[in-house]
Amino acid sequence: MAATDFATLNELFVAAVEKHAKPDAFLSKREGVYRGLSSAQAFRRAAALALALEGFGAGPGDRVALLSENREEWALADYAVMGLGAVDVPLYPTLPPSDIEYILRDSESRGIILSSAAQLQKIAGIADRLPDLKFIVMMDSAPADHPSVYFFEKTVEEQLRRAPSPESDFRARALKAKPGDTATIIYTSGTTGQPKGVALSHANIVSNIRACESLFDFNPADRLLSFLPLSHIFERMVEYFAFGHGATLAYAESLDTLSQNMLEVRPTIMAVVPRVLEKAHGKILDAVRQGPPARQKLFRWALGVGKEYALSRIEKRPVSPALRLKHGVADALVASKIRARFGGKIKYLISGSAPLAKELAEFFHAVGLPVYEGYGLTETSPVIAVNFPGSVKLGTVGPVVAGLELKLGEESVDEQGRVGREILVRGPSVFAGYYKLEAETRQAFSDGWFHTGDLGTLSDDGFLTITGRKKNLMKTSGGKYISPEKIESLFQGHPYVAQMMVLGDARHFVAALIVPDFGRLEDYARQRAIPFQSRAELAACREIHEFMQQQVEEACAHLAQYERIRQIALLPREFSVDSGELSPTQKVRRFVVEERCRELIEEIYRRPAPQRAVAGSGNFTSP
Repeated sequence: MAATDFATLNELFVAAVEKHAKPDAFLSKREGVYRGLSSAQAFRRAAALALALEGFGAGPGDRVALLSENREEWALADYAVMGLGAVDVPLYPTLPPSDIEYILRDSESRGIILSSAAQLQKIAGIADRLPDLKFIVMMDSAPADHPSVYFFEKTVEEQLRRAPSPESDFRARALKAKPGDTATIIYTSGTTGQPKGVALSHANIVSNIRACESLFDFNPADRLLSFLPLSHIFERMVEYFAFGHGATLAYAESLDTLSQNMLEVRPTIMAVVPRVLEKAHGKILDAVRQGPPARQKLFRWALGVGKEYALSRIEKRPVSPALRLKHGVADALVASKIRARFGGKIKYLISGSAPLAKELAEFFHAVGLPVYEGYGLTETSPVIAVNFPGSVKLGTVGPVVAGLELKLGEESVDEQGRVGREILVRGPSVFAGYYKLEAETRQAFSDGWFHTGDLGTLSDDGFLTITGRKKNLMKTSGGKYISPEKIESLFQGHPYVAQMMVLGDARHFVAALIVPDFGRLEDYARQRAIPFQSRAELAACREIHEFMQQQVEEACAHLAQYERIRQIALLPREFSVDSGELSPTQKVRRFVVEERCRELIEEIYRRPAPQRAVAGSGNFTSP
């Protein structure tokens, strides 16, 4: 589909259905098997749902919330709401009732479309306090004790009985949308406080799709496996892009079943976050370590050959016949088997939402799973820069996309603590403002430039590198500026560190809370006959602390003295979205962790530096 084919997301939907008529526009797993929904069926169901929503009281400009895991009903509801001229408000399915109440109240949502009994339970407890909320539609079967809840499937079927051919009217109404109309209000995940509603127009998102069209070849033969939250603009924009070009959209059952779903769907495209790649990488290395020495040696050889070959291609250096031959052998014996775990057909892994370690990117390129790192924000719809086939520089987030202007602001800190300049952008994909927050909107812009709050550098050949987050800079009590992201990125893919949060603001040295990779740490303990009965006991073991402290010191050895982690505390369980320590986009919510670990943090800093690690098993509690 050429860029000129659509100016709104409604036009994209209509044009894609008409141009790419296919039996499996969507794939969902039902009764243990992936089954297809055709383009025509999808359009008809979205049209019927739009008419039903109008009957429930939703109209042009009204907000309708979506609270659901990724599934085809999410996509159909999205197109139905926008086709009606209304504005959808996506909610992360992991949000607690208090956050949901805040967003529904702030957005004045007229109704909500949700997935399951678990999500309905959240709404049931707060609905009485939401006077604007007039209807609830549930994707799963509505329970008998909630007679006022509309069942998604039944609603669509009843509407089709009343109006058997809703497509024409829906098409006409959907095409009335203007590029400047608000398409969605996405509430930022709030790692530092109350979420803000980012109002994105059709033109914002469409311009971002257009900017990426020439970079990636999405076509009707492709299958995109969806598992990152559709409530985030990253996954959503990629899916609009893919659907507009005729690709099939398949939905993973959950993150836990992703490995199995990849084998079933055999995707060609996936949007990913670094944490998913880290876990996949860790599983591969664990499997190799458990194999015989000869197999380990073969893996190391093949990986070395793969890296040499991949870097030659990326850097556009000639590949010698000898290297080409070795690569063919290494690929057949090792890399092809790793690709098979991903379904065997991957051509693009597009990584965003968090920094990707260069070494991790090298590994996936080496085994023939090309990962393209990009960068953006909800406020920019989202892509600002991205690596793409033929234009890759590992360790960067790629060139700035077409149509978007970028400049670097003043140095964010003084001479002694420079970490980069703030990234400022302007262009058609940049939002107009935060919903009902005029003061915050004014603060976010200067002379038409949006302040991202991220720090970066731009190479002579136009590749952007992110060096830190302006708002997250820490200043030690000695006056030194610290970028926690810079330090934390050193441990991406570390064999013994699963998660980390760096400390040091207004303190006299840098410390860290660490969640170990317990699988590997338990193996280490067994090999050295270190007794333990639980993860909490392992985290409290002095010998384990000393080992982990040594790992940290080695990783930080090249840093300036004031940046090095002087003490650590080990935590007995992972930060998670459900417990509130992670945002829905997998970013650590520092204010939550600091509050829950306050006593442990104070204990770290009461001890004179440098000390060995402090046990944290007794201080980190679930909410």
